[in-house]
This record gives sequence, C-alpha cells and structure tokens, in this order.
Amino acid sequence: MPRYFIDASVGSRHHQDAEGVIVLDDLSAHEFAVATLHDLARIATAEGREAPLSAVVRNENGKPLCTVSMTIRTHWCRDRDFVVSPELATASCD
Repeated sequence: MPRYFIDASVGSRHHQDAEGVIVLDDLSAHEFAVATLHDLARIATAEGREAPLSAVVRNENGKPLCTVSMTIRTHWCRDRDFVVSPELATASCD
C-alpha cells in the first residue's frame, strides 16, 4: 500500500509530515486528512480561538494531491464560569 503525507497548518503554524501514513488509496488519504482537521478543530475550539485549518495531502513522491481546509470559530453567547481568551469574554450575541 502507498504512503501519504499530511502537512497540516493551524493559523500561521505549519507542520510538514515527515513520517506519513500508509493507507489504501488517494481517497483514504483524503479521509485521513479530513480526520486530522477534525482533531485539530477540537483542539483549537478548546483553546477558544478562531483558527483557519488546512491539510495538504502528498503522495510518496512528494507530489500534492489535494488540499482540505476549514475555519472554525467559537462564540459564547452566555456567561460562563471560565474565560479562555479576552476576545471571547467580550463577545456578545445579537
């Protein structure tokens, strides 16, 4: 089975995958990239920040096959017992 590399970015932070993952085909590599973004989105929202997320899937020759991207944002509309960031503490709902 082929090896694919998933290079991930969260905001201005970039990680180039040096290990890779062995999966069945291009579609499986795409699904792995989507799952990677899902995990990164959970971390970003837990930290209470807006984050553009992206992943580039490369084949074993280093050629990019596809890019998956999304932006995730948390906006709290009620008082909470904790504050993650000043931006969220001052946010209001319309």
